Amino acid sequence: MVKIKDVRSSNASIAAKPPGMVALFIGATSGSGMGTLRQLAKYAQAPKVYVVGRSQSSATHLLNELKELNPIGTFVFLETEISLIRNVDKICSEIASKEKKVDLIVMSTGYLTFAGRQDTDEGIDTLAALSYYIRIRTIYNLLPLLNASISPRVISILAGGKEGAIDLTNLELLKKHSPVAPYAVPATQMLFAFEELAKTNPSISFAHVYPGVVNTGQLYRFMQTATGLWALPAWLAQWTIVPVLYLFSQTPDGIGEMMLFIATSARYPPAEVKGEGFMVAMPKGVQVAKSSDERGGKGNGVYRLDHHGESAPDTPVLAGYREQNAGKTIWESTEGVWRRALKKAT
Repeated sequence: MVKIKDVRSSNASIAAKPPGMVALFIGATSGSGMGTLRQLAKYAQAPKVYVVGRSQSSATHLLNELKELNPIGTFVFLETEISLIRNVDKICSEIASKEKKVDLIVMSTGYLTFAGRQDTDEGIDTLAALSYYIRIRTIYNLLPLLNASISPRVISILAGGKEGAIDLTNLELLKKHSPVAPYAVPATQMLFAFEELAKTNPSISFAHVYPGVVNTGQLYRFMQTATGLWALPAWLAQWTIVPVLYLFSQTPDGIGEMMLFIATSARYPPAEVKGEGFMVAMPKGVQVAKSSDERGGKGNGVYRLDHHGESAPDTPVLAGYREQNAGKTIWESTEGVWRRALKKAT
């Protein structure tokens, strides 16, 4: 495990990199995304950062804080309802009209709820849209700009290392919907979508990260959404389990330090390295992280990481999915969801 002093030293070294990093943050108005954004603003030389969120007025304090941390940085807030595919397309088109490259994308959209399926007006389960569909759509739209960067990297803060068995015939959660499914299915979809993208975009590094418990109050809000049979257990957990979890939780800035390390360290290279770019050399004694699928001694540039930045071991379930070419199934399903969503939007 990388020591925190090495993480901080690596992050501080970002200041020695050339100015002009272009980054996109989606879901950075709270939690681990916000912590990562603050850390980037603290160290990067004159970055240009696009921050996507629902309300610019609610983000005013954060934007002012970013300018204080980095007076020569440019922080552009793009206001939209990001759970909709059509809005993702608009945001990406706006960025593409202004930029020649994108070096970093960090996504952390989502929330916790006991409520059942709640669809967007495009017909996608809202949790699945925020956890998976809009994230992959963002990457897909911006592939030309990512490939124009010397050292492009994509970070999806969700459930790296927690991927598992899912029903490949029910990826849209239409046949069966449980309280766990909107979290479990997107985690596995994310990994295999990343692996599919990495096959045709080998110079991009993809990291699927589990942030651990971050003290944002979200667990308390989660318990308060419970009704019916879940109400009593959730009420008990709110006053017993949750306080204990928060005793061992991280602050947004604390996890942000590790996320920035993952976003900028040479420890997580793509399958094909084009150049150093904004990447920082690995701390002494630290090894290159193990990618999600390594063949012939070569990694695929996709990483399943815990909140310490360590690679999760492969599992028989995931290996079996690769043998079944589940990545192709998941990708084709994803494209179908996008097409139907955009059709409803017209």
